[in-house]
Formats: sequence, structure tokens, C-alpha cells
Amino acid sequence: MLLTKYNLSRLIDRMCAAGLVARSPVEDDGRGPHIGISEAGRCMQKRMCPVYARGIAQHFADQLEEQEIVELGRILQKLQ
Repeated sequence: MLLTKYNLSRLIDRMCAAGLVARSPVEDDGRGPHIGISEAGRCMQKRMCPVYARGIAQHFADQLEEQEIVELGRILQKLQ
């Protein structure tokens, strides 16, 4: 992500306040909480998916040939 820790923390604070995610303690690690998506967050994700899909297609996928998309998929799979 291209966010500093401070900015990411503030973003998560806003998402918690909006009920999109929830923090829960990690039992064996006191450094930070686990962040989980809420049911409201899943609903928001489903509503936003078509918006993001159009943007990704317009600014990314539409710029590539079919074989390049296949190759990119292969490379991304290898990086998992």
C-alpha cells in the first residue's frame, strides 16, 4: 500500500466508525489488532465492485492485448 502507518491507522479508524470493519485483539501478539470486514463492509464491497471493475478495465485491462493479460495473470499467480 502507498499509505504511511499513520494514514492507514486513520483510514481504519474512519472505516471502524462507519461500521465497515472491526478491530479485535490478537491473543498472542500485543503489537496490534486484527482488522476484519463487517457485514456492512461486505455490502459496501459488493456495491463498489462494479465501480472498481470499470475503472480497472478502462485504465488498465483495456490497454493490454489478450495474451498480455494471460501473461500478467501467470506472473501474478507466481508472486502469490
